[in-house]
Amino acid sequence: MYPEIDIGNLSLSFYSILYALSYFVSSYVFWIELKRRREKFKIFMLISLTMLLSGFGGAKVFYILINFSLRDFLEDPVHTMISSGRIYHGGFIFSVLIAFLIVKLTKRNFWIVADSAAPALAIGISVGRIGCFLNGCCLGKPTNLPWGVKFYGIDSSINLSLHPAQLYESITMLFIFLFLWRIRKKNYPQGYIFSIYLFAWGVERFIIEFFRITTPSPFFSLSVAQVMSLAIVLFVVYNLVRLTKIEKKGGKRGQAAFSL
Repeated sequence: MYPEIDIGNLSLSFYSILYALSYFVSSYVFWIELKRRREKFKIFMLISLTMLLSGFGGAKVFYILINFSLRDFLEDPVHTMISSGRIYHGGFIFSVLIAFLIVKLTKRNFWIVADSAAPALAIGISVGRIGCFLNGCCLGKPTNLPWGVKFYGIDSSINLSLHPAQLYESITMLFIFLFLWRIRKKNYPQGYIFSIYLFAWGVERFIIEFFRITTPSPFFSLSVAQVMSLAIVLFVVYNLVRLTKIEKKGGKRGQAAFSL
């Protein structure tokens, strides 16, 4: 665990540093794709900044909804918001909804923006999970495998080797990013690249959760993240099957993968 780095009298958490780095890296990738698709810089800035804020807020709110009662929140809402963790799925869903509203208000094509964001989202998670690893959060389950990691300073994990689940996800998302980056210029239907991202991320997260310490949901003892990931995967599969049927019936190749 390397939760902090000291620079003179200033202490910075590695989690915050990697969180910021993930934002800048993903934003840079997002801008490259938007620029290639002839979108303007002001649209990039508007969407990028609002997604950062809405994603952070949505992840916080979703964590509180899952882990706190309304009474606990009302007793000390400020402390709860500051000290609580985050759930990525909540932030992702909320930021996508906000981005959708912005794109519609600015009369842009949502699926072009979504396809441009897909590689950026993947590399953002890859970088961010390194911060989780250094911070000693999002812990994996105990393991006897030779690459098990001990996180000293965490009561429940002292003298236990754990799956480096954070690095599992970081490496997997890096490969997903590389795959999306390679296929991004091909003539796929609008929304197809974003669909592939959702499918790959959903499958990846569903599997990774088996290696993490999680709280089971009421659904077949799966974690909340697994239930949401499964729902995303099923939704994407349904739409890709629908798209394939449309193409077989003579639909246009450039038709959107999703209809909104």
